[in-house]
Amino acid sequence: MRICVVTPQPTPYRDPFWNAVAAQPGVELDVFYCYAKGDDRPWEIDWPFQFHAEVLPGRAWLGQHNGYWNPAILKRLRAKRYDAILLGGYNHFTMLAAAWYGRKRGIPYYLMSEVYLRQPRSRWKTVVKAPFLRLLLKHSAGGLPTGTLAKEYLLHYGLQEDRLCFVPNAPDIDSLRKLAEPFWAKSKVEIRRSLGLRTEPLVLFVGRLLALKNVDKLIAAFKKISDAYASQLVIIGSGPEESHLREMAIRTRVSERIHFRGFVSPRDLHQWYSAADVFVLPSSDETWGVVVLEALACGCPVVVSDMVGSGPDVINHVEVGSIVPVNDINSLAEAITRYLTSRPTPQQIAKLWNPIAERMRHQTVARRLIEFLNKTATSLT
Repeated sequence: MRICVVTPQPTPYRDPFWNAVAAQPGVELDVFYCYAKGDDRPWEIDWPFQFHAEVLPGRAWLGQHNGYWNPAILKRLRAKRYDAILLGGYNHFTMLAAAWYGRKRGIPYYLMSEVYLRQPRSRWKTVVKAPFLRLLLKHSAGGLPTGTLAKEYLLHYGLQEDRLCFVPNAPDIDSLRKLAEPFWAKSKVEIRRSLGLRTEPLVLFVGRLLALKNVDKLIAAFKKISDAYASQLVIIGSGPEESHLREMAIRTRVSERIHFRGFVSPRDLHQWYSAADVFVLPSSDETWGVVVLEALACGCPVVVSDMVGSGPDVINHVEVGSIVPVNDINSLAEAITRYLTSRPTPQQIAKLWNPIAERMRHQTVARRLIEFLNKTATSLT
């Protein structure tokens, strides 16, 4: 089966999955990217590609990395007869052109999606987008939602359930566990010292410092916790909200207990997850949240808001994690405190979370995807 993927950019958590897809028997995989790097994701592209990977020349028409147009995509599609085209969204002209080409040539195309209905969006955007999306999905061969909430979204816009296949946006769980497991034999105090941190219990955030990440709510919750319980907060990431958050930490008199560590390479994050007692993602608008899966793969329990898309699919036990109402600082503080006091071990988290890990392993998802593509593509011919 010849598969073409058209997607925004290379990422260290998605490309290993494409490696697993390319390794499936009888699969020939080409992945075309709209752009290579962005200011919001400054990692070095130094991971292996076991498939044909190509960043197409192009430009963004609607702001940085939005509405990208890479005219070379049509030439690439004409050069080889593909059996399926997978689209990593529909906000780039390049992907819409690939969908148009697929329909014109009778090649089934599939829409990957992690968007969900509860996400805030303007009225005019909903009115304009709804008929367009229904038409795009009507002519598609199916959808590839990341999880339950994205599935509801695609069903709402007209896809039938038998035309859906879960393709979670998961990191390489096996590789992360191999990196993290040596740290499980150490005390968290020892790990924290090796990272230049204090020894007391640690709350961790990883992500871009944007307003929608609600890190200010996390700092407010941490203030409540630290007043009653010796603890520290590590914030990994950078972004436009950083100066505001630093000022807030000083103003609320918790700056001595908060560590802003800036950008950390994805290859080193397992150490920080292993050092933490709980990972927190309190976002007000988070389509999925790969970092939640990274934390759990490393044996760290999580607290997320009910606006984090991955929550319903990855939190399967109260010791593994908690979902709290967005913007509810008291509930956030209570949930964080629960893990700081109960302190489940990484081994306990791994055992409880293993059913989810099995379902989201790259090899498992890749095999399921190829079976789905073969079934649906055949039914359309």
